[in-house]
Amino acid sequence: MKTAFPYPILVGDVTLMANEVWVDNIKLNLNLVSDEEHVIALHSIKRDWDEIRVKVSVTVDPDELTAGVWDSPVCMAVVRNRKTNVRLSFPLHYEGAGCWNGEVELRRGEHVGRCEIDAWIVAEVNGVGGRLVGRAENRWSADFETKQPTRQRSIKMIWKDFPDHPSLKEFRDDPWILDAESGEPVLYLNSSLEGFRAVLDTASSAERKLVREVMATQIASEAWTAMFNSALYASVVEDGEPEWPGGWQEDVLRRMIPDFFPDISPDEALVELVNRRVRGESGSDLHARLMHSATLHSKKQKTVASAVRTLARMAEVRDNS
Repeated sequence: MKTAFPYPILVGDVTLMANEVWVDNIKLNLNLVSDEEHVIALHSIKRDWDEIRVKVSVTVDPDELTAGVWDSPVCMAVVRNRKTNVRLSFPLHYEGAGCWNGEVELRRGEHVGRCEIDAWIVAEVNGVGGRLVGRAENRWSADFETKQPTRQRSIKMIWKDFPDHPSLKEFRDDPWILDAESGEPVLYLNSSLEGFRAVLDTASSAERKLVREVMATQIASEAWTAMFNSALYASVVEDGEPEWPGGWQEDVLRRMIPDFFPDISPDEALVELVNRRVRGESGSDLHARLMHSATLHSKKQKTVASAVRTLARMAEVRDNS
C-alpha cells in the first residue's frame, strides 16, 4: 500500500539530522546522540534543566527541489509528545543547495517520556498553499527515560512462584508469562516448576545446555509475539496517518514491521496492519508473517539447526562407543 497524494511531492529522501544538543546552554555529550538509531538519550542529565535545544538540519536533492512544480517551499521541524499532547513547529532557515538549518526547543514542563522530532516541507502547488510535499524519511526521538541512545530495550525477567503470587496463581502450571500491560514489559518465569530454574540458570551437562538454548529461544519467540500483539492494539490510524504508540511498543513495532512488509515504509506498513486488524480479517496471513518475524528476532532457526546438529553428533558418538 502506497500513500497517494493528489499533487506532486518530492520523490527523493528528506533527511533529518540532529547535529548538536544543548542543555541550558551546555553542550550535551555526543555519545548520547545516535545518528544510526536517530535517538537522543536525555535520562543521564543530572541537573534540573529548563530547556533543551536541538540543532537540526534537513537536506533534500537540490535539483529536484528546484525543478519541481511547487513554489516557495519552506521547511519546519515538528515536535510531538503523545503523553502530554504537545505539538510544536519550528521554522528552519534555508541555506541553499537543498539544505535547511535551525533548532527546536524542548521545555521541561511540556515533555515526559519521549518526544518525536519530525521535519515537514510545505509549499504552494498549482496555486494551493500549505501543501505537504516532503517529510523526513527517519524521524528522531528525544527520550527522557533512557540512558543509552538506542531504541532497542531489554526485557526484565523475574522469577516468581506462580501458585503463591496473587496475579499469577491462575497460571500456576505455565512455565512463563509476559506482562505487557505495565510501563515496560516484564517476563515472569515460574520457579515452582521442578528443575525449570536449574536448567535455565545452571545447566552443567551438554544435554542440559542444549535444552536451555532451545527453551530460551522459545521463550524469546513467544515474548516477541506477545509484545507485537500488544503494540499493534495500542496503535491507531487517523485520517490515513499512523499514530505510533510510543515507548517500548513503538520500539517493538519499528523492529518487527520491516519483516512483515519489506517493500513499503514503516508508516505505510503500520497503516496496513491496523486496517487489517480493524476490518477483522481472519489473520492467517498476518499470523504467518508474525511467526516469521518472531523467529528472526529470537534466532530460533539458527538455534534449532544447531540443536539438531548437536543431537546428531551425540547420537553418532553413542553409536560408535
